[in-house]
Amino acid sequence: MQEGSVPFYLELEDKSMGNGQKVYEDYFARNVDKSTLKNQAVKGGLVSLTSRTLSIGVHLIGVMILARLLSPDDFGLVAMASVFTNIFFVFQDVGLTDATIQAEALDHNIVSTLFWINSGIGLLIAIILAALAPLAVLFFKRKELLPILLVLSTGFIFWGLSVQHLALLKRRLLFFKVSVINILSHFMGIAAAVLIAIAGMKYWALVLREVTWALFTFILTWLYCQWRPGLPSKSPEVKKLLRFGANSVGFYIFDYFSKNMDKTIIGKRFGSEPLGFYSRACYIAVTPSAQLSGSLFHVAVSTLSKLREDKKRFLKYYSNAISLISFIGMPFSSFIVVMNKELVYILLGPKWGPTAELFGILGLSAGSYIIYQTSGWLHVSLGRSDRWLKWGIFNSIILIAGFFLGLIFGINGVAWALSLSIIALTTPSILYAGRPVLMSLSAFLGAISNNTVAAIISGVLFWQIKIQLFDSLSLVPRVTLSIILYIVLYLLILALFSRGFGKIHEYLLQIKSGLYLK
Repeated sequence: MQEGSVPFYLELEDKSMGNGQKVYEDYFARNVDKSTLKNQAVKGGLVSLTSRTLSIGVHLIGVMILARLLSPDDFGLVAMASVFTNIFFVFQDVGLTDATIQAEALDHNIVSTLFWINSGIGLLIAIILAALAPLAVLFFKRKELLPILLVLSTGFIFWGLSVQHLALLKRRLLFFKVSVINILSHFMGIAAAVLIAIAGMKYWALVLREVTWALFTFILTWLYCQWRPGLPSKSPEVKKLLRFGANSVGFYIFDYFSKNMDKTIIGKRFGSEPLGFYSRACYIAVTPSAQLSGSLFHVAVSTLSKLREDKKRFLKYYSNAISLISFIGMPFSSFIVVMNKELVYILLGPKWGPTAELFGILGLSAGSYIIYQTSGWLHVSLGRSDRWLKWGIFNSIILIAGFFLGLIFGINGVAWALSLSIIALTTPSILYAGRPVLMSLSAFLGAISNNTVAAIISGVLFWQIKIQLFDSLSLVPRVTLSIILYIVLYLLILALFSRGFGKIHEYLLQIKSGLYLK
């Protein structure tokens, strides 16, 4: 169903309940017109991608401003707090967003029960995090962490109240509404942070940014999703969804530890300022990639879960999706490796010089990371969160072992361990996730190989041209000309590998059709 083609929600009276309770059936319906599914999926994907791009833009502008108003120690201090807070985002959701999106059958009672579970867990997390705050102070030996964690804990209450409403919007492919929520809440968070930083409140700008973001997500989600919960009830279907969610949570837990162990050991070994440099390098290198794949996650899961009985269409949709992603992600990765110093100077300012080398190292895997993240699409849409958990355990062992090995060579060694591990794990992760639908190595490589090779070659050529012609220019002309030249080089080389501009034209048509919203 396309947005705007029917009433936003459909209220029906459930006579079997005998109490006039309103049931918002349109949110729970599973049947979709498959003749329009591709169009909805493409539009949903590009809306989400555009939303995330705008959100990243808002964040980057905020980072550029805050990096000039705050110190590396301020960022490092909040990064220390995030070691404790990030894990609780996993438990707050309990995997029930994914469960709601892919579920075969839902009704008002089931979703109401899931809502109260998420809300109760959000409140419980806030209490636990507040109780753990003194331990954070003892671990990192920074007394400022106590009030920071007490304030950050309140955000979990707002997130818990928003989970199921967002899941229902995503289930019905109403991604334009989700996008508005994301952009506006991000903007309000950044605006609050900048004002607080200007007022001289230092790290509190970063803390209150997160709480403001959560608060406005809650407000906007309830405005855009008209469904309202009823009382919780027992149901076999709820137990089934909880089992699915438990496996998803298991993956997220291992994924969390693997993604945060590098920051933990750097903060413990080297302190808050070096961690501030590293955390900013991760943010500007990895976050755009994570945002790109994350923006498409629920669109892809919503679409693929409706196609899982048709393996041929399932694999075709997935192959087309990762081909388009690699068309964008691989050249992005190549470009930031070559332009690491210039981009850090523009985004963060001159005092963040040590971040540049780390940014270049992490940029090597930025494109691969986008592809790697799509393995989750396959696991969740196929209803195989059990296999996702197994991969999460294996992935965590490899990454954490790499971090400790890399620590021998300092902070740069940890960054190299992260990049090389992601590159090495990408192909096995996709083949393992796609095994239930017989995903082949040739199909996977066929979808991304031309874009990957073209990005590498254009990066090497651009690097040599930049040294000879552009390095003597001032910063703004150098970056402007570099962007133009790199795009031209990449498209020409890709056209050579693709035997013409037909494939590029196809990508552009996909983007154009996706951005055309009725």
